[in-house]
Amino acid sequence: MAALLILLVVFGVIGFVTYRDHQARRQELPPGATFPALPDPVPEQEAAPATLLLELPEPARRRAWALLCLVHDGLSETSSADTRTRYLLAQTRQSYLPDTVRAYLHLTEGARRQLTAQGQSPEQLLDEQLTLMENGVHEALRRDHAAADRLLTQGRFLRERFGAGTEEWRVRG
Repeated sequence: MAALLILLVVFGVIGFVTYRDHQARRQELPPGATFPALPDPVPEQEAAPATLLLELPEPARRRAWALLCLVHDGLSETSSADTRTRYLLAQTRQSYLPDTVRAYLHLTEGARRQLTAQGQSPEQLLDEQLTLMENGVHEALRRDHAAADRLLTQGRFLRERFGAGTEEWRVRG
């Protein structure tokens, strides 16, 4: 019981000191002023990939949307995709595609002139980069890394277990 009474006194004193400190700070402010606003704890986030794609010119907008849809569909079918494929798709959606679009959208007029003087327009570069991502995503969706890994692991196990010649079990690539 005494411990409870001591805790009540301690918390009461802390509350009173906090209240008095708050009152003293209020008196220091000029009349009509309020406490300064706290900074926003959540930083302003970058635009979502879908919002960024709307700013692209045609036909890049259409191609980027098709790529984003392909990635989304590939991620929706997570049961058939292995870890590497899911990672590539997730990175394409979260980083690769948005970073590419941002790089294109943030080009200054001077940078556009410089690229054109070097023989490629910004639109050509964007087209090439979208093609690279499309090809990579298509290739990742065609492959089943997990099934190939299981077969290779089984082959290694059988080689160790039965000691067959290494030449006839080697995977040629």
